[in-house]
Amino acid sequence: MTSKELIENRTYISDIIEMPEANSSIVIHEGTFLIETEDCKIELNGRITYEWYPTSGVRFHGKVIGNYKELINIQCKNSDFNVTVNGFELGKGIIKRSELVETVDSSECIVYGIISGCAIIGDKTASIEKIRFTIPNLRDFLGLVVNPIPQRKFSYCCRLEFEDDDYQIIIDKCLEYESHKKKLDENGGFITLYNGEMNIKKGKIDYSTVQDLLYCFNTFITFINGRRTSALFIQGITENVVKWTDYSSYKIDPYKWVRTWSNSTSIEAFSALWKHFRLIWKRSPDDKNFLVSSIHWYVEANSNAAYWEGSIILAQTALELIYNWWIVENKKMMLGKDSDNISAANKIRRILSQIDLSGSIPSTLTELQKFKKSRNAIDAPDAIVEIRNAIVHSRENNRRKLSEIDADVIGEALQVYIWYIELSLLCILEYDDGYFNRCSGELYEARGIQKVPWKRNF
Repeated sequence: MTSKELIENRTYISDIIEMPEANSSIVIHEGTFLIETEDCKIELNGRITYEWYPTSGVRFHGKVIGNYKELINIQCKNSDFNVTVNGFELGKGIIKRSELVETVDSSECIVYGIISGCAIIGDKTASIEKIRFTIPNLRDFLGLVVNPIPQRKFSYCCRLEFEDDDYQIIIDKCLEYESHKKKLDENGGFITLYNGEMNIKKGKIDYSTVQDLLYCFNTFITFINGRRTSALFIQGITENVVKWTDYSSYKIDPYKWVRTWSNSTSIEAFSALWKHFRLIWKRSPDDKNFLVSSIHWYVEANSNAAYWEGSIILAQTALELIYNWWIVENKKMMLGKDSDNISAANKIRRILSQIDLSGSIPSTLTELQKFKKSRNAIDAPDAIVEIRNAIVHSRENNRRKLSEIDADVIGEALQVYIWYIELSLLCILEYDDGYFNRCSGELYEARGIQKVPWKRNF
């Protein structure tokens, strides 16, 4: 197949939902629906929507049709109930408040509530052969060329492809990516930026399998994004018929610009990275938990979730996990009590030896270099661990040391910590392409791209 034929064979994934503005409501259902317990059934006329604030999830409100005394009984019992739409259970509901509205002839009862946990419309017991979804808040990548709409006389570099033996996952940037991204910059919060599709290569799968697969994929795209994001508004499809739509709330961070390792042009390398990620994920529950936990600590530290001092503690937690899982348990470089008695700085040095990175402080981090010299620290691991110890071990002497450390030194130490985490995870995942070196001193991605250290001499 020629390049032109290959491009023309790529069918653009159109928008799954309409979200013209950041944080705008997604309408799931308008009209009548039911709230049910074992004892009663109440019909409402109103709306069910997906809202982003104050917390993301499904909410509903509606006017009670008929007598509302049964509603009072539900509230008095403080029990949850099923919310049912068109004969299918959407999820478990909780009433947040209700109010009586007086009219000329009578009074009306308006109910406001939320769906707790899963929120799925349709038959989730149906086996499916394909899923479609949308992804909010995922950074811009220069993808493969697609001809999005035959009537348009241009191609669009928008596609990322992830494939293993069982599944093919493709995601396309929205045609309105630039305008949507601008709205995120201006307003913060959430907006859809990519649409995706997963094709099952053999047979069909059930809902629980979809959940685990997307949990894996969400963890992966979170790693390349540097902030949490997830597939949302997931449709299960068989024979081009949508069998169910999952409106459950998955973990997504409100938009915030962060520096991350990923190179916006390394799309082929991402595909190989996904294969290695998927292999580790499927290998054992412990390996799966390692990926989930290490990436959790990484994005928390990278998002400055606990300010610089707290983020250093989170980053040290990530490196401790990497040391134990990778160096001790998988590579078996340290055995028995030796693995416990080694200092934190030496644990980091063990990690650096595996990623072919020296322990010297990058020349761009001038304040950390001054700190190392003033404290007679041996190298970067020694310097950053001393800062971490001053934060964690809050004896009077350490509190005095911490108060004497300049804020810029703490900020540079955090960048070194995160740099080590990024490279360690990339090496574990056998990544062999360019990455953005956050300690390069470059502000623009293109200038800070370097070959990963374990591949520099190849």
